[in-house]
Amino acid sequence: MTEETKTPPVHVRTIRVEVARAGEHELEITATLVDERPRDNPRWFGAEPPRVIHDMRLGLRVRHPDLVITEARSEMASHPYTICPDALPPLQQLVGLSVSRGFTREINERFGRQRGCAHFTALIHAVAPAVRQGAGVAFADCERPAEGAPWFVNTCQAWRENGPLHRLIEAGDEAGLRGLSAYPPGPEAPSRPGTG
Repeated sequence: MTEETKTPPVHVRTIRVEVARAGEHELEITATLVDERPRDNPRWFGAEPPRVIHDMRLGLRVRHPDLVITEARSEMASHPYTICPDALPPLQQLVGLSVSRGFTREINERFGRQRGCAHFTALIHAVAPAVRQGAGVAFADCERPAEGAPWFVNTCQAWRENGPLHRLIEAGDEAGLRGLSAYPPGPEAPSRPGTG
């Protein structure tokens, strides 16, 4: 895409997820979803609508290594209807869930469609891979379980089971993994493949 051919947007969605280590065995996750209407915003039932239509915020505490959510906080700083915040209390159902295999299915069953807010559901979906990647970085110095495939196998086509990356990690071939890296080698290459 070039800037010359890009037309000005009428709707912009921004999702941001931050993951921080919050102690010896915990992560603190801060996630936001903001929907903006930068131009040509039609009147909303006769009123001038705000530029920011949705501003959703989610805070989570996640325990490591099982990635179980131990605390959930949520707020809607901007929303189009007075009843939108009714979707906040059910988000406490996140507590006790593990951000691992099956998480997306659980989220859809608990909060999908008429059972929750579509915007929060999209935000929670975006949180899950960021939590797993953040845990890989925050706890890179921790011993990992020896049994089973790493969590990132089958999360994308690059890490598909029995694909090139999976075969290299199973063989313990760090040089082979480094050879497939899109980043130029530095003076000290990291020794923890799969945290990216």
